[in-house]
Amino acid sequence: MKALAGRRILIVEDEALIALELEDLLQDLGCEVVGPVARVDAVLDCIEAGRVDGALLDVNLRGQQIFEVLPKVIEQGLPVIITSGYNDSTLFPEPFRTVPRISKPFDHAALRRLCVAIFSKT
Repeated sequence: MKALAGRRILIVEDEALIALELEDLLQDLGCEVVGPVARVDAVLDCIEAGRVDGALLDVNLRGQQIFEVLPKVIEQGLPVIITSGYNDSTLFPEPFRTVPRISKPFDHAALRRLCVAIFSKT
């Protein structure tokens, strides 16, 4: 049985190749992928439209930061992982510095472990 069989995970990523990479990894873990979504204003619509068990959220989507909708995503009780080209937590607003995150380019083994650890809790 796959580690995350049946989990519906939203991918929020504006780079097509990275979105495909994340989709492949999640499907390999048994997830059903929702998205990818490439705009901040579409994130909450996507979450509200259907059952989602978690989300991988890129920090910067076409010049807009995910932090403006992240509080509402967290309020939904969804486990999230932030993906970013930056590994320095001080670049994130203070309330979000403890949110699980992984930096790009991805270490695939580390990303798999993090996805299992975070998304299996739902």
